[in-house]
Amino acid sequence: MQKLLYYIFSFSIILIFSLILSLQDIKHKSVKIYIQLLSVFFALTIQFIFFQTKILIIIITGLAAGTFYFLIRKITKNKLGMADVLFGVFQGIFLLPKLLPVCIVLEVFIAFLFNIKSRNKAFAFIPFMAAALIITFIFQEFFFINNL
Repeated sequence: MQKLLYYIFSFSIILIFSLILSLQDIKHKSVKIYIQLLSVFFALTIQFIFFQTKILIIIITGLAAGTFYFLIRKITKNKLGMADVLFGVFQGIFLLPKLLPVCIVLEVFIAFLFNIKSRNKAFAFIPFMAAALIITFIFQEFFFINNL
């Protein structure tokens, strides 16, 4: 029962914030920082409620994902925005460490699938990150159900 509640609450938060942040990113090519921080707060709250004993691992995974996107941001001379970095933290909070690379590869694949051409202009990357997070989270819950 607890696992089902965790899945329902987590998936709801993922869907709600993915939709809000994706729409904002598509419309404005930027995202309000307070919404990003709110998403991370809710993600951490859910994880703390259900996994108090593993919260440190969850926080480290979120920070590792955010650090990865921050490094990509610096390497690409700020083509990724800070919103993408914070969404990476959001992803890392919900995913097992071993599934983060799967999520990253999936979002790049989805972006290429939609033929993103943005050599010199900004584009909305959060929708691709959100789609990859949703797919990876569902995969995680079905195939790695007892690993957290």
